[in-house]
Amino acid sequence: MSPTWRWSVVLSLALLGTVPLQAQPLQLHFMDVGQGDGAVLIAPGGQVVLFDDGLLNNCDKPVGYLRGLGIDHIDYHIASHYHSDHIGCAEEVLGRFPLTTAAIDRGGSYPSSTYALYADTVKDKRRTGQTGQKIVLGAGSARPVTIEIVALDGNGLATSNENDLSLVAVVHYGRFDAVMGGDLSGFKAQDYLDIESSVAPRVGQVEVYKVNHHCSAYSSNDTWLETIKPRIGIISVGKKNRYGHPAPDCLERLHDKGVVTYWTETGAGAEPEPDRDFVAGNIVVTTDGESNFTVTSDHAAPFYGPVTLTRLATSAAPLRDCSSTMPRPGA
Repeated sequence: MSPTWRWSVVLSLALLGTVPLQAQPLQLHFMDVGQGDGAVLIAPGGQVVLFDDGLLNNCDKPVGYLRGLGIDHIDYHIASHYHSDHIGCAEEVLGRFPLTTAAIDRGGSYPSSTYALYADTVKDKRRTGQTGQKIVLGAGSARPVTIEIVALDGNGLATSNENDLSLVAVVHYGRFDAVMGGDLSGFKAQDYLDIESSVAPRVGQVEVYKVNHHCSAYSSNDTWLETIKPRIGIISVGKKNRYGHPAPDCLERLHDKGVVTYWTETGAGAEPEPDRDFVAGNIVVTTDGESNFTVTSDHAAPFYGPVTLTRLATSAAPLRDCSSTMPRPGA
């Protein structure tokens, strides 16, 4: 890593922490929470949305990161599902950063003490998400941020698998899109079902994909990837995890589709490949929603971007021409 690159990342992250939130473009922070999920969206108008909140008994990580951002509240908390690596820090996080508007989840319940604590923490701010529901941030601005719930509860398929019940949210900001799907499955195996294939058309094409289920062997099928066509995949994974994440076959599918991946930690499965996979710690995506997006991190991974946002007019879903506008990482 060159000194120039290292300085560019440090400078970018310093700016995120010191410039007033209202002066920023859209920011998506994928926090290193260990073997769990936690991401925070900061809208140009300063609204804060938390997508999951981290791993039970490892809550110093999300709390410390959020504190470092200088935020003092959470406007919306969106829970993908009720496993303890996704809602395990609700009490700690929302105890320090009060929830002001709503906690949106899949509804129903789950037989665990973690779920019970989550429900008790969000109390009367809890709302059941609905397919097609849209949360609009900065509605009066020229370019609002819209979070659309495109699926939940198995997307019409009968299942009791908590991963398959994951709520899927798509972030739209001008010409930029990102998808967060919790632990959604893409293969019918064991007690998993293929939920991804039916959800993919509702997602459409995206720039950034928070890789489903920590890049397990049962996530990210070919239909899903061919439909959403992500440029960047974010793999939230923990060192020495007991699940073998990220799984080699999941990573191979991402590579086959040309997806550059950023990992929060090294994991305990596939090894990262040079120029394709970068162990990055906390990962930050910023975009103006019109011309480009950029990826930075707090260590190890190279600066990525700015990448031009371009789309081709087609009779079906709009496509992006990546051949001439997407530089290699570090370019």
